[in-house]
Amino acid sequence: MTTTSKNTYTVTELTISQKENIIENLIHDLKSSIFSQINGLNLIMRDKNCTYNKMQLDILGNLMTSNIYMRDTISNVLSNFKMDNKGLNIEKSNCSIKETLDFVIRSIGYMFEEKSQKLDVQYRCGNLRANYDDIEMRRVFVNLLSNASKYSKAQSIIKVEIIKEDGFLVCKVINEGKIEDKNIEDIFDMYLTQSKKFQIRGSGLGLYISKKIVEAHGGTIKAQNTKNNEVEFSVKIPC
Repeated sequence: MTTTSKNTYTVTELTISQKENIIENLIHDLKSSIFSQINGLNLIMRDKNCTYNKMQLDILGNLMTSNIYMRDTISNVLSNFKMDNKGLNIEKSNCSIKETLDFVIRSIGYMFEEKSQKLDVQYRCGNLRANYDDIEMRRVFVNLLSNASKYSKAQSIIKVEIIKEDGFLVCKVINEGKIEDKNIEDIFDMYLTQSKKFQIRGSGLGLYISKKIVEAHGGTIKAQNTKNNEVEFSVKIPC
């Protein structure tokens, strides 16, 4: 019986491991496919040799929006899957916050262009460097800036402020809008979103994952409504 029980346990354990590998590989394959579609749509939409009528532009725009939504959802699901099954591995190095943010802005700049939004970035501490995991912090800023664009009106201004405060690097992302007071404390919980107000569906994983990443750096992340009818997300990590 002991041998049978042990053998059964071993088979079950292998099956779980195989299942995890299948899920992770599937998510990676989906992610690669979505990125290919986004890159292809970008090439088509920016081809100056082609002229499109309004209906065609609307279709291309809708396709891009759908692909961006799928990309963000898949990226967040993959991140959450890795954290739940393998833990969060932070590899810190001396990084430039300006270079990190510039990379993020270049990679998702089309989101702001689509809604004619202006991004106002203020580095109030010069080209500050700090010890953090560049790849993981990029993920945090992608989530925050994507949310800011998604929940802001067209032609609005999204502000980013970088300051140094008491030995901490502080990054603030500010956009027009408001979070319901009853949701402020829970905004970083898994699956809670502000989508109902704006009729946007979301997985609700982005802010949850961002909080886990920031806390793994020994930092904090919080959201608040300002007196100027704006929402401010603030990330604070040690320099």
